[in-house]
Order: sequence, then C-alpha cells, then structure tokens
Amino acid sequence: MTHWMHADEATLPEITAFLKTHPFALLPVGATEQHGPHLPLSTDTVLAEAFVREIAKRTGGLILPALPFGYSWTWRNIPGTMTLSFATYVDVIFDLAASLARTGVAAVAIVSGHDANRRPIKYAIRERIVDELGLPVLNLFYPALREILTEADSPQWEYGMLHADEFETSMMLHTRPEMVQMQHAVRDYPDAPSTFDMTAASMGDLMKSGVFGNATVATAEKGARWMARSANEAANLFRTFLRDLGLDPGAQDDQGASA
Repeated sequence: MTHWMHADEATLPEITAFLKTHPFALLPVGATEQHGPHLPLSTDTVLAEAFVREIAKRTGGLILPALPFGYSWTWRNIPGTMTLSFATYVDVIFDLAASLARTGVAAVAIVSGHDANRRPIKYAIRERIVDELGLPVLNLFYPALREILTEADSPQWEYGMLHADEFETSMMLHTRPEMVQMQHAVRDYPDAPSTFDMTAASMGDLMKSGVFGNATVATAEKGARWMARSANEAANLFRTFLRDLGLDPGAQDDQGASA
C-alpha cells in the first residue's frame, strides 16, 4: 500500500485500511477570486492541491478534496469572486475537522494556497477545534515564502502582500502551464495610502489590472524550484508535528526525497 492516498478516489475498504496505519490527513484550501488578466480564478485552489500532493509524497497521509472557496472579502466586489464570511469559514473548517475526528483521523494539516484563509483557520483551531474536538491541527501556508521572495527577480508589493505576481505565476507555470496566459501578464504596483491595512481599505479597492507585483518575469523553472523548497520545508514541519504526537509519518518516497 502506498503511504499516501487521495480520499476522493478511494473506496470505503481502502480508506478504512489506510487510516489504520496512516491516521492523519492533509486538507488543501484555496479560493475562487480574480488573479489578474493571465491567471485563472482557481489559482489558489490549484496551487493548494499541488502543494499538498508534494507534501504528502514526503510525509504520507490522506489527501482530502480541496475546498475551493475561501475568505476573499478583499475581492468581494470583483466579478467571479466567491467568498465565505469569516464566521462561516470558521464554521466550515470546524465541521470538516469534526468529520475527520469522528472517523479516526488523529491529526490534520490544513494547507492554504490563499494567505487570507490562515486567519479564520487560526481562530477555528484556537476557539473551536482544540477546545471542542481536541484534534491537533497544523496551519500551513508556504513556510519558505519569506526566503523565496528574497531570491525573486522582482520586488514584493507593499505591506508584505502579493497577488498574481512572480511567485504565484511561476508556481502556476510549473504546476498547470496550460492555464496561464503569459501574453497577458503585466507588472503592476498599485499605489497604497499610508493608512492602508489600518482601515477598511482593501487590495480590491486599489487594484488596476488585478496583479500586485511583476508577473512578467515568472518562469516554470522558478516555480519548480520554489515548489520543491516549500514542500520540503512544509514536510519537515508536518513530520515533526506528527512525531511529537507519537504518529509515524513514514519514509520519503523517491520523488519526495529527490525534490
């Protein structure tokens, strides 16, 4: 039996047997929102799914179907955006965790491809999951992102935020190149007031093209390198998390070990 499994492709006997030896899961969570003129609305979900697959190759575990809707209040007035409220998102994450806890899952990594999801996930873990379920949950974004951005060929937009930029575009070029329209990629750094992030003003209020950064310098080679680095770091964190709980994440497979 492989040490990782896609839940949505498994039968009841298969998943029951798998969880007896690998009682931990990875939940990719994304968003449906604008990503400029060159990336699809599903970018955050596509990347979360790809990221989880790479982590699972290194740690094992049950790969859950991705949640394609996130906390996307910033883009709520932009066509195509589908957002859950903060409170609803907390409830959804709790309900999914409760479903896992009831069926024998002993630990979960929630892996987001959308930065804003981390906030409601954090409070779902703190205020609901820990107290009501006692289920250990690891809240992961791209743990190596800060270091990766220092190696990028373009500066980050202000306030430590990025969107449809060099990083995300490179990751998509590596993961799903057929979904990227590089002929429409742009460099765009919208101006922000000095009070930005202190008021209700959002990136959606400031956007021009929908890009916040420089998408034109993105490459698939960067995306492959950054995905591997992020997955290795995330896998190390998840592996440590599991071992601290007395769970065995198993050995890396060849792909995980060589990435």
